[in-house]
Amino acid sequence: MFFRDKVRGDSRYLSDGSAIKGHARYVILPNDETELREGIRYANKGNTKVTIAGNRTGGRGGAVPSGGDIMSMEYLRGVVGVGKDSNGIFVRALACTSVSTFNEMVANSKMDVISKPFEEDYRSMRFPVNASPSSTVGGCIAVNRSDIRRYVRSIRVVFSDGTFTTIKRGESFADGRNMVLVAGRNYFSFNLPSYTSDGVVGPKIEEGMDVIDLFIGSEGLFGIITEADIYISEDVAEGITNESGKMENHQIKDRYGQKAVDEIIRIKSILDPNYILNVGNLI
Repeated sequence: MFFRDKVRGDSRYLSDGSAIKGHARYVILPNDETELREGIRYANKGNTKVTIAGNRTGGRGGAVPSGGDIMSMEYLRGVVGVGKDSNGIFVRALACTSVSTFNEMVANSKMDVISKPFEEDYRSMRFPVNASPSSTVGGCIAVNRSDIRRYVRSIRVVFSDGTFTTIKRGESFADGRNMVLVAGRNYFSFNLPSYTSDGVVGPKIEEGMDVIDLFIGSEGLFGIITEADIYISEDVAEGITNESGKMENHQIKDRYGQKAVDEIIRIKSILDPNYILNVGNLI
């Protein structure tokens, strides 16, 4: 059973790295994904808005609630293991694992091997993009921190009704502008927006796109990322980050127009019919 606690006016859950302060009724504190799914089903049933929050280090109010409940990911942290495929060595981590913890585990080789054979010494490798030590894996993916997109091998996503799926890069693509996504008992089929984007602002949108790229950079609009495989690197890449949060949620409209916003809302209404997830971010 998930834990749900009343939020006081001076609660740390009402702010992040921005200058704004929000309000909320309760904070949900799941210990694992099962409890998270129970909590999100509970919120969805009551049509309660849910703000997804990690370490709350963002600077644009993305983790600041505007009413409803807060889904704090703080206990979903830790490194599951290390593996290798044809594209390189990857680390599987829970969403609220900080970059500092991620790098510490890699440097100390304190990880289980999740793909065999595996004999490489990866101790000199690191989290692949520039991010603050307190930033989380899930948060970096949500805002496409320093263009982390190209290092994301797979993600596990929980939807607003509690169903879930694992999406691995290179396994599922849109057919032109039509995208199909299966999650538990759900079968989602929808047309992608008509505009094309490079993924610097919001999700990457293009014909034949990889399904995984719809969730990277989407700031929690479509689902909750609970786990990810991240390719590690000898070098730390620099890149642009355009976090929107609730302070700059006009960016898609400014860059691509109101029609683009309307089309993102249309997809959200399919993946999150009650419109409960991170309302105010991006759109």
